[in-house]
Amino acid sequence: MQPSSETNGRTATILIVEDDQSMLDGINDLLDIADLGYEITVLQANDGQMALDVMANHEPDLIISDVMMPQMGGYEFLNHVRANPDWIQIPFIFVTAKGEEPDIRKGRLSDADLYITKPFVIAELLSLIHAQLDMAYERKEARQRNIDSLKKNILQILNHEFRTPLTYVTAYYEMLADSLKEFTDGRNYREYLRGIQTGCLRLTRLVDDFIYVMELRSGEAQAKYLAEAKPLPNVADLLREVVADYQTASQEAHYQIKSHIPDKLPLVWGVASNVKSILGRLLSNATKFTDPNSSEINQIVVEASVKGKSILIEVADQGMGFPAHMSSQIFEPFVQYNRGILEQQGAGTGLAIVQGMARLHNGRIVAESQEGKGSKFTVTLPVYRRRKHATASGATDEDGTRTATVLVVEDDRNLLNGLEDLLTIFDGKYKLNVLTALNGVAALEEIKKQIPDLIISDIMMPKMGGYELLTNVREHPQWLHIPFIFLTAKGEKRDEYEGFRRGVDEYITKPYDSDDVLRFVEKQLDKHFHNQSLIAQSFDDLKKSIINLISPDFRTPLASVSEHSDVLSKALQDANTDSDLKHSLHGIQDNSLRLTHLIEDFITLAELKTGEAWTAHSLKAYPLPNLGGLLFETVQSFRHRPEASGWHVDMTTLTDMPKVEADWSTLQEAIERLMQISLQYAKPTQRKNELIVSVYNGKSSNVKIVITVSASLDAETMAQFNEVLTNEEPDLLQNPEIGPSLYIAKGYIGLHQGQLSFSEGKDGSFHFAIKLPAYEA
Repeated sequence: MQPSSETNGRTATILIVEDDQSMLDGINDLLDIADLGYEITVLQANDGQMALDVMANHEPDLIISDVMMPQMGGYEFLNHVRANPDWIQIPFIFVTAKGEEPDIRKGRLSDADLYITKPFVIAELLSLIHAQLDMAYERKEARQRNIDSLKKNILQILNHEFRTPLTYVTAYYEMLADSLKEFTDGRNYREYLRGIQTGCLRLTRLVDDFIYVMELRSGEAQAKYLAEAKPLPNVADLLREVVADYQTASQEAHYQIKSHIPDKLPLVWGVASNVKSILGRLLSNATKFTDPNSSEINQIVVEASVKGKSILIEVADQGMGFPAHMSSQIFEPFVQYNRGILEQQGAGTGLAIVQGMARLHNGRIVAESQEGKGSKFTVTLPVYRRRKHATASGATDEDGTRTATVLVVEDDRNLLNGLEDLLTIFDGKYKLNVLTALNGVAALEEIKKQIPDLIISDIMMPKMGGYELLTNVREHPQWLHIPFIFLTAKGEKRDEYEGFRRGVDEYITKPYDSDDVLRFVEKQLDKHFHNQSLIAQSFDDLKKSIINLISPDFRTPLASVSEHSDVLSKALQDANTDSDLKHSLHGIQDNSLRLTHLIEDFITLAELKTGEAWTAHSLKAYPLPNLGGLLFETVQSFRHRPEASGWHVDMTTLTDMPKVEADWSTLQEAIERLMQISLQYAKPTQRKNELIVSVYNGKSSNVKIVITVSASLDAETMAQFNEVLTNEEPDLLQNPEIGPSLYIAKGYIGLHQGQLSFSEGKDGSFHFAIKLPAYEA
C-alpha cells in the first residue's frame, strides 16, 4: 500500500501529541511534504490535556501520540479518547522511545492501533500512517453506503407498503362512485367494497405493526405485558388454533401446512394473544417466501416440543432461504433479504415484532436458513414455575457471556487444532464459536457462509496465503469491518511492518504466549463489537425517527372508511334511500382523502429524515427567473380552496424580482402549507380578514417572502408553531394537525438553504417569513 500522488479529493486531519517540540515539528514537516494520497491538515498538542482541548473543537481523522508527557501522558489520553463514542473509531498510533519488551507488550495490548518505537524509519512510518488512513476512510465509506442503502430500502418499503393499499381504497372508491352515479349494474358493488375493505385491513395491520414496534422500543409494550400476563394452561390449543386458520387458507395456495403439536404442553407465563401472534407471524413469513412457481407443493412444518425447562415452537419452510450472515439482521425493523428481487409484501416489521414478543415472555428466537432450501425459526419460551413468574428482559446467553465467531486459518493441522481448543475453552467475556480453514481459499468459502467477528490467519499457506486472504477481505465491502490478526512464524521486524502496511489489525509471532493471544483476541473483539454497536445505534436512530412518525391518528380515518363501507354494503343490500347511500359514500370519500394526506405527509417526512428529499431537490432545482410567477400561481390557486372562504387572499410583489435557485413544486408546496396552517388556526376579527403574500429584497443578497395574516392566534397554537420551527427534532405527534405539515414546510425551505420563522405582529396579526438566498451566477 504505497502512498499515492493523487488525493482523489480525500482530506485528512492528523493530530500530533508530543512534548518534544523538535520531534513534533519534525513529524509535522514530514506530513507536510509526504505524498500520502490525502490533503493533510496537521493539529498539534504538547500533552494529552492540550490534545483533548484541541479535539473538542476539531475532530481528527488520525492521532499520533507520545507516551511519556507532562500533565497527561499517552495512556491516559488514549483512555479519554476511547471513552468518547464519537472518537472510538479514530486510529491511534503511539510513537515512543519506550522500546523495551514490557513496554511494547503493554502498548500492543492497549487500545492503540499501532505501537511504533523511536528511532523509526521515516518511509515506514509514513506508509503505516497511510495504511491506517486508508482503512479508516474505507470503513467510513462502507458504513455510509450501508446507511444510504438502509435509507433507500426504508423509503422503498414505505412507498410500496403504504401506497399500494391506499390505491385499493381510492381507486375502488372512484369506481364505486361512478357506478352509483350512473346507476350501472350493481354486480360490481360488492367487489368494489371488498377492495376498499382489503386496502383498509392491510393499512390497519401496517399502522398497528409500526405502532407496536414503537411500543416495544418505548417500554409501553412491556408495561402492557406485565399487566396482562398470566399462566397459560392451553398453549397447545392456542397453537393448533393458529395452524387451523392457516391450513384453511392453504387450500387455495401452493403450500401445505403440517403440524406436530402434542395434546398438552406445560404452562407458560404470558399473554395468549401474543403467543398466537408469534406463531401467526412466523407462518405468514413462511407462506410469503414459498415459491408459487414450484412444480411441487411446498411443505411448511410446525412443531412444538418440550426441552428441559422450555417449550420450543419451530416453523420450517422450503422457501427462498437466506444466507447465514443474515440470521440476526432479519429481526431488525425494515431489514429484508433481496426485497428488490423477490418483491414480497411486508414492511420488514413482522420478525422484529416476533423477537420483541418472545423477549417479553423471557424467551428468544433463532433463525437457521440456507439459500434455495428454506428456513427454520425456533422460538423458546420458558416453562412457568409457580415460585416466580417471568418478567420481561432482553435475551442473553444463560451464562451471561456474549457469543463471538472466530475464523482460524492455518495449514498445520496440529497448530490449527491446538488454537481451536485454546479459543473454545476460553473462559472470558466472550464465548467463542470457532470456525477453521486450512488455507485462504477455504477461508473465503467459510466467510461466505458465515461472516465471523474476527479472523486469525497464518501467512505462509498453500493455494492462498495470508496476505492474499487479507486483501480479499479488505476489498469486500461487507467484510471490511472484520478485525484481522496474523499469527505467523515470520517474526522479523520487516515482516511485522509488512503486515501492518497491508492493513492487518494485529501481528503475533510464533511461538506465541497463549495468554497474550487471548488478550489480543479479546482486545480486537472489544473494538469490533463497540464499533458495531455504534453503527447499530446510528441505524436504530434512523429507524426510530421513521417509526415515530407513525401517528395513532391514522387509525381514525381507517376505521371511518371501513365503517362507512360496511354501512354502504348493508344499504345497497337493503335498498335504502339515496341520501343514506350518499352519506356513506361521502364518508368513504372524506376519510380516504384524509388518509391520503396522512400517508403522503408520512412518506414526505421519511424522505426528509433520510436525506432522499435533498437528493431529489438537487436534481430538480434550477435558477428560477420568475419568483413572482410562482407566488401569483400559488395565491390564485389558494383563493379557490375551501379554507380561503371569507378571506381576502392577495399578494404584493417587486418590479425587479431577484432570482432564486429553487425547485418550483416543493417551494410552492411549502408556501401553500404555511397559508393553509395560517387560516386553519387564525381567529378572524370583526374587520376585514386578509392573508397577504409579500416579497422583499432582504439584506446580504437575500429574498424574503412574508405571509401576513390579519388575525390572532391563541397562545397554545403559537407555542406549537415555535416548538416545530425552533427545535431540530420536535415532537410532531403532540399536535398531528400542525406538526407534520409545518415540519414539511420547514424542511422544504431548508432544502433551498432558506430559513423559516414565525412572529406575532403588533396589530393583532401574525407572520411567517421565508428567507432565501438570492441566486448568484
